[in-house]
Amino acid sequence: MEVQKVNYRLTQFLLKRKETYQDVWTNTNRSLTVVTAFSISGKFPKGSVSNIRTPESYKVWMSVYKYLKNPLIIYTDSKMFAEFFTELRNNSAFTTQIIMFSRDELWSFLIKPQIAKLYSKPGYPKHYPNTYLPEYTCMTHSKLTLVAKAIDSKLLASDYYSWIDLGYFRDVSSRKKYFYLEVPNDFDNSKVGVNQVYDVPLKNVSARSIILGNKNWIGGGIFLGKPDILKKFESQYKNRVMYYLSLQLMNVEQHILYSMYTAEERKKNPITVEVQPYLPVPGKQTVLSGDPWFYLGFLMYNENTNASYRS
Repeated sequence: MEVQKVNYRLTQFLLKRKETYQDVWTNTNRSLTVVTAFSISGKFPKGSVSNIRTPESYKVWMSVYKYLKNPLIIYTDSKMFAEFFTELRNNSAFTTQIIMFSRDELWSFLIKPQIAKLYSKPGYPKHYPNTYLPEYTCMTHSKLTLVAKAIDSKLLASDYYSWIDLGYFRDVSSRKKYFYLEVPNDFDNSKVGVNQVYDVPLKNVSARSIILGNKNWIGGGIFLGKPDILKKFESQYKNRVMYYLSLQLMNVEQHILYSMYTAEERKKNPITVEVQPYLPVPGKQTVLSGDPWFYLGFLMYNENTNASYRS
């Protein structure tokens, strides 16, 4: 199925004018396209059955994207949210692409029946919603694929791309200040930037214990990298998801990533793309300092949009 742009008033207006995006930040650390997606069906439990998230919650959190100055590509399978984003981003329309997609286009959703069958087995650990809602698992596995699609589309081409969860900046959604996201000066272009959320062993730990035990090393809320590196990373990741599924092991992206980078798993399946884990540094202040789940994104966050940048 061919991916199509949403045909709403604003988008049509831009198409008629044949405006194209020009990256004025090429060869700087501000040449960064953000990719995200919204594909949620109703309410779901997060962490426990008593903590319920709803589409309305995400609408509040997503309001921060009105103020993001970077080019933004948004994938959604919801007409309602496509309309919401169209209005939200109408102040920066030339740097926004809203793309409707079908879950059937993505390999991560094609394996949903196998994941559902596995999760329904008696005794398979229940972690909400990770191993409770198969579609939630599938959506986490689609993040890197959507980034690869965005890169291939060349709709908003830039030197760097970053996947960022829609709820990532929830704690600053009330600030109402414009901001850029900028690649950190110490970023290694041969790697993929991620948040390190726990200091845990990578030796003497098995993929089975990680996936079934819901153990974390790095988060899945943000991925940062050069286009070619991210595409290789996606291919490597997909390979590992299918491998673990063949072993009757499955969970969300964070636990697949932890598993594949352990010493034991590296011996079986050598890594082609390394990650660059970022963790809070004492004395290095960010807008939301100290939370390892969000550190990299807020290290990149710059409200002083006229500030100098690395060239």
